[in-house]
Amino acid sequence: MIMTKEDVPVIKLDEEAVVMEDETPTKRSRDEKLFYESHSRSNSMSSAGGEAGVLRKRSGSRTSSGRRSRNSSNISPASMIFRNLLILEEDLRKQLQQLRRLRWQFTAFLSILAGIAAFSFYMLYFSDEPVRGMFRFVLQFLLLFIVITVVLFHLSGQYRRTIIIPRKFFVSTNKGIRPFNLKLVKVHTTMDEKYSDLVRFVTRQIAYINIGILTKILWLKETNALVKFWISVTVRSQPRIGAVDVKLILNPRAFNAEIREGWEIYRDEFWAREGARRRQA
Repeated sequence: MIMTKEDVPVIKLDEEAVVMEDETPTKRSRDEKLFYESHSRSNSMSSAGGEAGVLRKRSGSRTSSGRRSRNSSNISPASMIFRNLLILEEDLRKQLQQLRRLRWQFTAFLSILAGIAAFSFYMLYFSDEPVRGMFRFVLQFLLLFIVITVVLFHLSGQYRRTIIIPRKFFVSTNKGIRPFNLKLVKVHTTMDEKYSDLVRFVTRQIAYINIGILTKILWLKETNALVKFWISVTVRSQPRIGAVDVKLILNPRAFNAEIREGWEIYRDEFWAREGARRRQA
């Protein structure tokens, strides 16, 4: 059987497939090269970016630490020491005021008890007219009650805490701050200053009474002109603040005259500004 051209099956090969099969080894090598090159570039870029981020973080931390150091360096060591001394002085002043108030209260209490006991004892045993009846029983009860109270007051240690310790405040305090070359001393108050303090106190109490009457009894608001006036009086008549009763002094053996003078100036300027701020409030 003779086969013609039409009978022979023609197999068409895809040219692109042939080309791909022919060029596969060379393209693979090229693709691998391009892949490795791009991968190495991406690695180098990522490492460079990481190093840049680390550098940015380090530079940011350095700048922040530099700012902090600059802010902390703005405050001189001398001013920081003076500020701590000012805080210590104010704390000791408050302790002294509390102990004085406690001492005055219990001294007045004991004085009243002593007066009542003396009156009862005199009426019971030294009076010209004999005391009888219920009044005599009341006087005996008061005398016995006061004696027991005073004995318990001593045995409980309240007398030492409220009377003895406030008297020895300067001695015990100076003994504690002596290793720091500091000393707490009293400030001498002149008669003019005592008079001005008394006037301030009386004026302030009168202003408080008037404010209470106007706001609680007459029901006036704080925006009222009269109430504002008395409030301004209370502000203007505030007591003196600062080193008016006690103050800390530096030991001349440990500190020179310049440092001691700087501490005095720093304290006076601070309390002057604080007093002006309170008067403007």
